[in-house]
Amino acid sequence: MPTVEENYAFWNDRFDWSNHRGDVWSREWGGPTNQWYWCVYPRIRRQLPTGTILEIGPGQGRWTHFLLPYCERLVLVDISHRCIEVCRDRFGKAAVECHVGDGRTLSFQEDESVDFVFSFESLVHTEILDLTSYLKEVARVLKPKGRAFLHHSNLGHYPRYYGLVNGIPGSLRTTLQGRGVLDFDGWRALSVSAEKVRRSAEQEQLTVHSQELVPWGGKRLIDCFTSLGKGTAAETKVYENHEFAERAREVKTISYAYEIR
Repeated sequence: MPTVEENYAFWNDRFDWSNHRGDVWSREWGGPTNQWYWCVYPRIRRQLPTGTILEIGPGQGRWTHFLLPYCERLVLVDISHRCIEVCRDRFGKAAVECHVGDGRTLSFQEDESVDFVFSFESLVHTEILDLTSYLKEVARVLKPKGRAFLHHSNLGHYPRYYGLVNGIPGSLRTTLQGRGVLDFDGWRALSVSAEKVRRSAEQEQLTVHSQELVPWGGKRLIDCFTSLGKGTAAETKVYENHEFAERAREVKTISYAYEIR
């Protein structure tokens, strides 16, 4: 599954960003604005506004420009220097700092300097060893009452299923996935599950407040939104949101119905 080097090679060298800034990934919601207001913002609104936000894996700033009005300082880190160059050009006049990262650490950031760490649709491709390294760094850079919202893989909850799926010859597998017989894995990290992330976070003295398990392009709950932070320990609330994709379709349909043409 994807290593840091494979992620860099794909997102920096091979992926064609020329026609969009990642907006195509919001098409199920009817666009990034819909997805922000109906999907992302409701899940992080209690952390906003705030002082310093650190965004891991911004790509070319799809969520960055939504975050900007809610903070005094915004720090971006991405393994792709091409994406960081675009973000520097796009947000250069705002209070935004941009860093090319190594996919494992936040070494540029000082201790206890961040109020909110945010990552959406990026860490799903990060394997458990690198994600654990990030969690260690999140614990280091968060302020005493800081919080984080991390979108990561839960593919590791289904090792047997995806082991069998990935063993099917490529052309046949693609055909069956296209017909809805098999679920796609979305190039998610197979070594990562919600439970593993929870354990790793707790080892770094981080409190996991909630984990929402959602499907992403199939029936299985292969993604997870983990809300965590420093502070008093609490029991983790785990939600299985099987209606996530249906909600996206509903929002898209309603928004199109009210478009002014």
